[in-house]
Amino acid sequence: MLRKLLLLALTAAYAWVIWRMTLTPQVFTAAQGSLVEHAIVWAQRLTGSGWLTYDRTEFLANIAMFVPVGMLAALWLPRRWWLLGAIVAVGLSCGIESYQGAFLPDRVSDPRDVLSNGLGGLLGATLVGLVRSLLPAPRRGRLRPRTA
Repeated sequence: MLRKLLLLALTAAYAWVIWRMTLTPQVFTAAQGSLVEHAIVWAQRLTGSGWLTYDRTEFLANIAMFVPVGMLAALWLPRRWWLLGAIVAVGLSCGIESYQGAFLPDRVSDPRDVLSNGLGGLLGATLVGLVRSLLPAPRRGRLRPRTA
């Protein structure tokens, strides 16, 4: 019971994060002088190359943002159905992008976001599936008292 309550609390908290990042009018961009822009420039200097652009950073951030979505979805599902966690993430991403395109004119609805979010969901669900496969299966039913 405690496990379900903790999972519910984590799911609700992360649902708020996803809502805040994707379904509000505020756009999180790399405005001139922003923290994101400074971090990208720092990383480019550190690696000595310009491969880490804003677009690539955004793609990687979208993957990272949906890893917990895939993990949480897989944790709600039975052990053998962990892969559906990735499908849930893709469905959620499709809904978000559709909503952004229809109701948030300042946001950009982009199919690449569905791809990156889906990859993140797949990664998260796969991690849960892998860990669960390494753990013993939970015992079903109640323990029965021994009879002589």
